[in-house]
Amino acid sequence: MQLAFAGTPDFAATVLRGLLASDHEVGLVISQPSRRRGRGRKLSATPVAELAQENGLPLRQPARIGEVAEELSDHDALVVAAYGQILRPDTLYAAREGAWNVHASLLPAYRGAAPIERAIMAGEKETGVSIMRMDEGLDTGPVALQYPTPIPPDMTGGKFTQVLAELGAKSIVEAMSRLEENSLTLSQQDNLDATYAPKLEDEEKVIRWGERVEKVHDLVRALTPHIGARTFHPEISGPIKVLRSRILRDELPHAEPGTILPAKESILVACGEGVLEIMELQAPGGRPLAADDFLRGRRLEGVFSS
Repeated sequence: MQLAFAGTPDFAATVLRGLLASDHEVGLVISQPSRRRGRGRKLSATPVAELAQENGLPLRQPARIGEVAEELSDHDALVVAAYGQILRPDTLYAAREGAWNVHASLLPAYRGAAPIERAIMAGEKETGVSIMRMDEGLDTGPVALQYPTPIPPDMTGGKFTQVLAELGAKSIVEAMSRLEENSLTLSQQDNLDATYAPKLEDEEKVIRWGERVEKVHDLVRALTPHIGARTFHPEISGPIKVLRSRILRDELPHAEPGTILPAKESILVACGEGVLEIMELQAPGGRPLAADDFLRGRRLEGVFSS
């Protein structure tokens, strides 16, 4: 198959790498424009753009993907993985076999921009990857392939994203091969079973210590490392990111939620139900530190707030 590919972050780069290692030919790569990042505001290419340049692939980085719709007509199919824009009809149907999305959930569950984070936040034990022929709705197109995978209980969102990206790479290679052989069967989604995974709002990234410890732990691991669950302390200016945690115990503590409990070289926090151990955290302007390093030379007492 002669493919065009549209994607932006590391998840998409992993999918593209899988296509490049397959028998399919990637004739065009589309990614978001390079942006200025970090303190030095240096222009930084997306992971997909970097991979395309390393492999000498034709690369386009338009402000709107519709600007390259005409070029897509030279390809059998457009593969999309975490591109970051809504595709309009001129782009969706430009390639001969249309556009195919690698979506990190078992559709119709978790349609939307943040399926991985929201599945972990909800305490799901399983999710997966769906290969979907795109239509004009929000992840509503017919599904070609689905592969489930368990969510390990302590795996972070960052690591699990890589697991799903690798599964997605294998799935899209299989789907494109079966499309080429005319052996791909599509199944319509049941919209009545649909759930949604919209982009996370800032207030959703803040730890609510009044919730049970399992819920807090799931938020922490879902947002690590790329977002970071946040909390606040009266002696520290700005949000503290909690990057790694574990459930110490799940019975009711004898303390107000958010209270930092007495412990040597550890940070234990009372939740609405249970006690969470913070194992790694990051103060504003600082670097991530293990709890014992964070506590070296400082005391942390009182109550964390939301």
